[in-house]
Amino acid sequence: MKHQLQFLYLICLWIGLASCQGSKNRSELSNVAVFSFDEAVPMDIQDFVEKQHYILLSIEEEALFKRVDKLLAKNNHFYLFDHLNNSGVLVFDEEGIFVLKIGDFGEGPNQINGIKDFQVRSNGEVLVLDALENKIVVYSPEGNWIKNISIPVNAGGFIETETGWLIAINKDNQNEAIANYPKVGNFDYAFQQDSLYFGYAATGENANVYYHAGLLSEASGYLVYNRPPDDTIRLFSNAGKLEQQILIDFGDKKLPEHVVNDLMLKNELKENGLDYRYLQLPVKVANNMVFGLIVSTKNDIWTFSVNLTTKQLHAKKIDFSSLHIGSLILPTAVTPSGEVVTLIEPISFASDSRPEKYPVEVIRHFENEGSVLLLHQLKPN
Repeated sequence: MKHQLQFLYLICLWIGLASCQGSKNRSELSNVAVFSFDEAVPMDIQDFVEKQHYILLSIEEEALFKRVDKLLAKNNHFYLFDHLNNSGVLVFDEEGIFVLKIGDFGEGPNQINGIKDFQVRSNGEVLVLDALENKIVVYSPEGNWIKNISIPVNAGGFIETETGWLIAINKDNQNEAIANYPKVGNFDYAFQQDSLYFGYAATGENANVYYHAGLLSEASGYLVYNRPPDDTIRLFSNAGKLEQQILIDFGDKKLPEHVVNDLMLKNELKENGLDYRYLQLPVKVANNMVFGLIVSTKNDIWTFSVNLTTKQLHAKKIDFSSLHIGSLILPTAVTPSGEVVTLIEPISFASDSRPEKYPVEVIRHFENEGSVLLLHQLKPN
């Protein structure tokens, strides 16, 4: 039980991590693929992973962080931010050496008050979503300010498409021109509205704690949206068009809708000993497979994968008596070559039941309070 509670706490660190009406809403046009959790095939990491290797992140003072809210692997670099530290976007090279910090905090016109999300362009430019000012701040690869881009909605996350922007939209303080409180909007570069998707519930607090608006990521030719603890994963094209939806069907153990909209209520379910299941952590797509994590209100945890080629759901319940993080696919990021990245922090290592399975240099790095990236190279699918 101790390891379960520790691992659930780690998840909190890692995560720190109805339809709209009208002609502009296209969510109902997308196929929904339903996967029964009760019919999932056992998930064995050896069936998915060809080989692994570790990257030791620098432990110099300027490179330290408290909690990773987001990690990106792009341009032979790793980018991360920690909103608790207000340390900007930290950049490491492919060997884990600290390169620089991007983001100037303050009240000035070219400064940021806090980071809600960020993206990295293929040319190395870093785009930061200001947490308070409804603007995207563009920085050069060297960390120099280039320009500000005003956003006409209260954004919780964003991603650049081939034609503009896909934005995860917060329900509160919203632009009155956008009706029915959509969760996602597709806009061109001038922020002219194209499509709106997935309306918020008309009632309830929509208090998703970490993921008010939901999460957007890019990998393997897809733009991915999910909003834990919602049981549906949405895949968009690079033009921001909804292509398919993946629903994990938990049957009578599906988290009640009022709890999905107000995650704080899950504590009542736990206190009453009720067993409901829901998606947790951002999902990631690699090698035409979706990877993620499922949690229950009874503190059980499963890793899962949906194979988009074979249309098969795989799942593995974590055995906390023999927990070894290196034997799990816990998706934090995906490299351009399709490797799934797991961030392992010193507190994670402390909860590992089999620390001897790590290489000696990795153990020493953990003991020096360093964080490690574990890269899983997947087998051909």
